[in-house]
Amino acid sequence: METEERPLASVVIANFRGETLLAPCLDSLRAQDTDLPFEVIVVDDGSDDGSAEIVTSRYPEVKLLVNRRNMGPAAAKNVGAAEARGDYIAFLDNDVELHPSWMKYMLEAMTADHDGLGACASHIMLNGHSTVLNSTGGLINMLGYAWDRGIFNEDSRTYSYSQRVMYACTAAMMIKRGVFEELGGFDERYRYLFEDVDLGWRMNIRGYRVAYEPRAVARHLLSSTMGRRRLRNQYLYERNRLRALIKNMERETLRLVRKELVFWFGQRMRSEMESGLTARQKAVLPLRMAQALAWNLIRLPDTLRLRKEVADTRVVSDLELISAGVLCPQIGEPPVGLDPRGNGNGNGIGIDERELGTKVEMARAKPAALGPGWYDPETDVRGVSFRWTAESASVYLRSGRRRRQLCIRTVMAHPDGLSRVAVRIDGRQVSTFEAPNGYHVHRIPLTHPVEPGLREVELRVENPFRPRDTLRVEDRRTLGIAVAYVGLH
Repeated sequence: METEERPLASVVIANFRGETLLAPCLDSLRAQDTDLPFEVIVVDDGSDDGSAEIVTSRYPEVKLLVNRRNMGPAAAKNVGAAEARGDYIAFLDNDVELHPSWMKYMLEAMTADHDGLGACASHIMLNGHSTVLNSTGGLINMLGYAWDRGIFNEDSRTYSYSQRVMYACTAAMMIKRGVFEELGGFDERYRYLFEDVDLGWRMNIRGYRVAYEPRAVARHLLSSTMGRRRLRNQYLYERNRLRALIKNMERETLRLVRKELVFWFGQRMRSEMESGLTARQKAVLPLRMAQALAWNLIRLPDTLRLRKEVADTRVVSDLELISAGVLCPQIGEPPVGLDPRGNGNGNGIGIDERELGTKVEMARAKPAALGPGWYDPETDVRGVSFRWTAESASVYLRSGRRRRQLCIRTVMAHPDGLSRVAVRIDGRQVSTFEAPNGYHVHRIPLTHPVEPGLREVELRVENPFRPRDTLRVEDRRTLGIAVAYVGLH
């Protein structure tokens, strides 16, 4: 990666206390399978460990910049980008390891004749979990909630195709330097969280596309430098979400969703309250949410100034972003699967078993009962509540005695016929069934009775569909079957 000629790309790594993380990241850059010249810039953001010494002693080809005080990732990335000489800037987190072909595929995508392409997102896997996704590019809904496509879900062929997205996760992304400079870089007010969402949002508004490149594979430890300060991260997410929403969404759209914004701000807090917080955390959470509101009120003049800049340079409307499938016409919290790394409760999969029972009704499903692969709840014209699955989805059930039957109620299926579904319990296939496109109860006898304890029930649909392709509507989700109930009898 060392080069005396002008590099085609510059890699910028913002580092804070990454003494144990930097070496694998930099080694993966050394191992890149490309002859194209690129440079590497590490910005040490006020670390008090041995990070800087590792770079200077073991990686002399890397340019090291040192911030005397911690400025946050957004500012640190801007510092590195200001020193970049390449036509393309790649941003990496210090806890990322790249596949040897990552640089080759990223530059191949960026240098191809793509009209209006501004940035590329990587196929990011969760390090330590060989088949679990971290990000395949990100989307935003009508309330400004952002999520990485596929996060915590199993990798599948759904993610093997390039697709337009709203933003690229900065754990591993690449952007044209000219576009980055035109946008003014990252908004340093964010410090942590949402700076990549905001950048991608502004990029789309300005008329530049962000594309997901499935061949550019990276592995990410995810939040290893952020720690597990749950309430702090919740505060930062809500604070920064509101700032991005005020900056980037058109006035008419904000007017249409204003009531939902108020409702879901409270709903978000209620959901957190019910998700296993300690008594002290429950007492602090309302204060942190109020702090997120106060922060935005204090900085409202600055946000409105930036909003005017966005409006003055806007070439793509919210309606056009919805039509493009990157601003999702969805109200509520984003569809995020269960973090497989656990939360320290002892069962290894991050579930509070006290919240589980022998059945899951989708209208009242607790977060602990839903594994990866579920979309937000919906209600049909008869008032029946359900959730669509993705290609596969899991629920967690707990039984105090042996059970001999699994019951599944489905509401809708493939619009062109039957959906074929394989059922697994704890990884072992127990049955297959065909779900018609209508209300149906599937009673599955279990040859081997389910023993007492925590059990994972997985539904894997063999013929998922996309409403946009099948029904010609602007819904780009990959859908399996619509489920109202799953229970052990």
